[in-house]
This record gives sequence, C-alpha cells and structure tokens, in this order.
Amino acid sequence: MKKTATQVYDDTRLKVFSPERHMQVGETLIGQLTMVEDYEYFEFRAQEKERWTRNPKVFQGEYINVHLDKFGALVVSLRKTELFNRKTAIRDGEAIKTELLTAVKVLGL
Repeated sequence: MKKTATQVYDDTRLKVFSPERHMQVGETLIGQLTMVEDYEYFEFRAQEKERWTRNPKVFQGEYINVHLDKFGALVVSLRKTELFNRKTAIRDGEAIKTELLTAVKVLGL
C-alpha cells in the first residue's frame, strides 16, 4: 500500500473555476489544484467534461454513410435512393460498391 501525506490547511481560501455553472453539493470535479500563496490561497481549475456524440459519422458518401457505434464498430447504412428501373439499380449497386471501397481506403482499413 502506498503512503499518502495528509495536510490540513486552516484559514485558507479556495477559488474554484468550473465550466458552465457553480459547483453543487455532492458534486465531484476533476482538475488541477494549485497553491498560489503558501498555506493561504489555493485555486482549482476543473476540466471540461468530454462531450460524447451518439454514433458519430466517420464517412459520408452519396449512397452510403459510415458511423462509429458506442462499442467502436463501424456501421454502414444506405442513404435514401429511389430505384426507377433495372439499369438504375445496376448503376446504383456499382456506385455503392465503389463508395464502400472508397470508405475502406479513407478509413485505413
């Protein structure tokens, strides 16, 4: 077990810089504590919370989109396409294949 040092600073001032709003009762912030003046004045600067976006898009083409799911897997989805006749379907199928191969190259897979 590691040794830890315990210090009690009586009659000190602590200034907290927190993002967006004041700190609430029971809230824990992660950041850096700095002693500005010996045993008298401290400043704490909280880190901003990391923003998480749901399924971020990593590739966007004319026919397909590639998203990253919460487990880190790549998910391919087809964009809305209207098929009018057989020739259009064959051409669109080839375009989708080309975009998939392009996405593989761009994403370094």
